[in-house]
Amino acid sequence: MSSINFKLNWAVTPVSNIFIEEYMTMPNYPVYSLVYIYALKKAIAGESITNEQIAEHFRIMESEVTKIWNYWENAGLLKQNQSQAELELEFLTPDSRLIKPDLQKIVEHPKLRRENKPVYDPAEINRIRGHDKQIGELLSTAEGLLKKPLSANDISTIVSFYDWLGLPIEVIYVLLSYCSNNGKGMRYMEKVAIDWADKGICDQDAAEDYLDLYIVQYRKIMRYYGITDRSPDEKEQSYMSSWIKKLNMPLELVKEACSRTIQNTGKVSFAYTNKILNDWHNAGIESMGQVKQLDEEYARKAAQNKAARQHGDKKTADGFTNYDQRSYDSDLLDSIINSGLDDV
Repeated sequence: MSSINFKLNWAVTPVSNIFIEEYMTMPNYPVYSLVYIYALKKAIAGESITNEQIAEHFRIMESEVTKIWNYWENAGLLKQNQSQAELELEFLTPDSRLIKPDLQKIVEHPKLRRENKPVYDPAEINRIRGHDKQIGELLSTAEGLLKKPLSANDISTIVSFYDWLGLPIEVIYVLLSYCSNNGKGMRYMEKVAIDWADKGICDQDAAEDYLDLYIVQYRKIMRYYGITDRSPDEKEQSYMSSWIKKLNMPLELVKEACSRTIQNTGKVSFAYTNKILNDWHNAGIESMGQVKQLDEEYARKAAQNKAARQHGDKKTADGFTNYDQRSYDSDLLDSIINSGLDDV
């Protein structure tokens, strides 16, 4: 009896219900699930494909495809067997019992894993420039803004802002423009790019607002204190952000509060300045004119109190000296008296 050979040539790709219901929505980026299903279709059809072809099909970078395989391997759906010549992907049976708790709770996109900064080789950069016109235009603009030919490391770093950190092209333009105008190097630029990615700065307006707040207003406030040799730490930034955004204090009032802080305490104290500005805010103070009126009112009351104390220091006709009597809570006194009587 001759053996029977089987060949599957369905026009459909069977996908496990467990994958659809429990795995498919786990990644933050839908393309991760789409690439998995596409690769499953190729596996069922017995076809081979390269990472480069998958990248071109989904209009993503080749390095991103590698991250997708790593992600699904960590999720327990794939097993990668790498040889010198090729990569073999083994599809494992989806099983909800094998889903790792940390993957169930939150899935961090590999772009944002700071320890995994990618390095793009020239061949991939050329492929990216040919495939994505925005990247080509970005690199050309960067050369013009930075006024120098970009090195391989410069190109890799700028591309990483888009691929690794996920910053939009227009945000990268703002960053490049700022750094070029202020003589900042690539290492500084990368630190700012990481900070913006962490803060979720995702459009041009947000980037420009951040620069205005941090670079312009924060720097001015630090100078009000006489600090010119360092940047504000996280706690100091929190104070200044509150004064500008929450209290909506004009810089002239912040400057005055900083000056009074130094004058009254002899040192830099953000907490002391914060107390002054919150008091002014609660009093409805919005201008230096109102501060002046508040000062005059305070001086008037202080003079009245001083005059009253001087008058009270004189002896009365019956020979007793007047003094400022303390006011006590009558209920508290009654409580003390009653407790004392109980002990008698």
